Amino acid sequence: MIVIPAIDLIAGKCVRLYQGDFDQQTTYDNDPIDQAREFQSAGFTRLHVVDLEGARTGLGQNRQVIRHLVEAVDLPIQIGGGVRTSQDVLELLEFGVRYLILGTAALTDPERVSRWVERWGPTPFMISLDLKGEGLRSQGWVERSGVELAEALDRIAGWEIPQVICTDVESDGTLKQPNYSTYEKLRAQLPGDITLIAAGGISRPEHVSRLKEMGVDGVVVGRALYEGDRVWEKLIDAG
Repeated sequence: MIVIPAIDLIAGKCVRLYQGDFDQQTTYDNDPIDQAREFQSAGFTRLHVVDLEGARTGLGQNRQVIRHLVEAVDLPIQIGGGVRTSQDVLELLEFGVRYLILGTAALTDPERVSRWVERWGPTPFMISLDLKGEGLRSQGWVERSGVELAEALDRIAGWEIPQVICTDVESDGTLKQPNYSTYEKLRAQLPGDITLIAAGGISRPEHVSRLKEMGVDGVVVGRALYEGDRVWEKLIDAG
């Protein structure tokens, strides 16, 4: 299992939200570039970066920070937030971003995603399923998408996109524990050859170990890496 540290960006700063609520934002003094380098030095092997302003508005507000992040570390980086147009895809791939996370675009404009897959192939993309209760969220977790999970899974199968990241919004940023049942059900619904990455509430090595036992292939860890006891190496080892 791969353990992936998260850098969420607002106005070029590292932040964390509580349960996806932009009104419950914690801003950290950590410079994003320095933070990325520290994660690499600690032994993490991939980086998860979200442009939260881009996720909410559709406009990439932190592109230059993202470009500098890619240049600063020798890690594959997955980027989410504001990937809505072909120009967004082209620009980020030219920066050297390895994986582009599609959330709102996958839910609201599947035909566009189909064109992207036809042009660039499925490998550069990941699909984000942001769950709150039984519903899928879009626009930075703010809006109900109106798309049923079963429909979203059918689209993923059609695109042959090999990676899915699922965030349980109500667990995200809480430091409590992941919603294990969400990931257990999703793992059972996804083909075995699709990589499933879990996010939301993952803060302790035992959380990582249990998700690994359930067949989850990776986890994203955020707030736990910025606050409290430093358990970075233990999290990596649990994977």
